[in-house]
Amino acid sequence: MLADLDDSQHDNASEIESDFEPPALRVDLELLEAHFASPRGRSPEPIRNYHRERPVPDEVRRNATPASVLLPIVQRASGLAVLVTKRHPDISYPGHVCYPGGRADENDPDAEATALREAHEEIGLDPMRVRILGRLGVYHTQSGYRITPVVGLVRPPFSLTPAPREVSEIHELPFDALTRPSGYRVWRRDPVRGESFFAFEHREVRITGPTVCMTMGFYEALAETSRGRS
Repeated sequence: MLADLDDSQHDNASEIESDFEPPALRVDLELLEAHFASPRGRSPEPIRNYHRERPVPDEVRRNATPASVLLPIVQRASGLAVLVTKRHPDISYPGHVCYPGGRADENDPDAEATALREAHEEIGLDPMRVRILGRLGVYHTQSGYRITPVVGLVRPPFSLTPAPREVSEIHELPFDALTRPSGYRVWRRDPVRGESFFAFEHREVRITGPTVCMTMGFYEALAETSRGRS
């Protein structure tokens, strides 16, 4: 599991102007498959850092540790949903919400293998229940990871078991909540450094750090595909 940056300080509801303005989007399996069959879906651009903070140094990028996360999308009768995990209180970055994932193992042949292995270790998700749809662009973190998000369709029925002392909760979020601009806001800022940070919020779930940037990048990419089909 890859932890988000430490955003435990300066929690507030301040709003600032942003260039993140995608339209509200209704996502179905047809749009997902169309996206990953498109040129952008087949050759995704790197995901930008939507937070306003110092850029990741070039040296950190060159020496970044490869990692991968799985964005597990569940097809329910009521619509698509996305699985996220909450980190256990006894590990670093307790309580942070993120996608299952972690650093690549030397035996992993590719990013997809890393994502599936980590999801199985963290939440007991059977890799045989996952159909890989494609990858998103890589995302570099300040802490020195080069993350490849992998999107997979999870076929019910399936069972999940949180890894003891690693995952405290598993949440299933409606996909439509992730593609609604009102779910995102700037919630923390450091006026001394001139930095500000996004969060996604849905009921009791708050997504921050690298995870919210990957989610925002996916949202904008799907919005672009949707515009191209209309």
